[in-house]
Amino acid sequence: MAQIVCYMAHDPVANCEGQLTDFTSATLIDAEAQGIVFVAVYDDGTRAVVRAADIVPPSMQGQEFTFVMPVYVDKRTAATVECFAALAEIVNPSVATLAADDTASEQKDPIERFMTALANLKALESDGGDA
Repeated sequence: MAQIVCYMAHDPVANCEGQLTDFTSATLIDAEAQGIVFVAVYDDGTRAVVRAADIVPPSMQGQEFTFVMPVYVDKRTAATVECFAALAEIVNPSVATLAADDTASEQKDPIERFMTALANLKALESDGGDA
C-alpha cells in the first residue's frame, strides 16, 4: 500500500503550491476555510486531495534528502546534448556541430557518433554514484 511522503498546500486562486511543513490542526483547518486545498503525495507518485482534519505528519517526516551535486547534472546534461547533436546530424546531415572551443568537431560516421554518445549517456545512467 502506498504511503504518504508529504502534503502540498495548493492555493487555487494564485495557482501555486508549496510543501506543507506546519501540521498544526487549527492552522490547517483555518487555511482550508480560506480556500487552500491540501494534496497528499504518495511514494508511488500518486496524489489525492485530502481534508485538513485528516492530515497527520507523514511517517517519512524528517528523513534526509539527498541533493544532487552540480557536477552530476553537468555531466548528464553534456552527455544528453551530445546524444541529441549526433542524432540531429543523422536526421539532417547539413547540421554543423561545433566543439566547446568553436572548432568543427572531428568528422566521423554520424551513426557511429550517435551510438558512442548514447553509450556514454547510458553509462552515466548506470553508474548512479555521482549524486
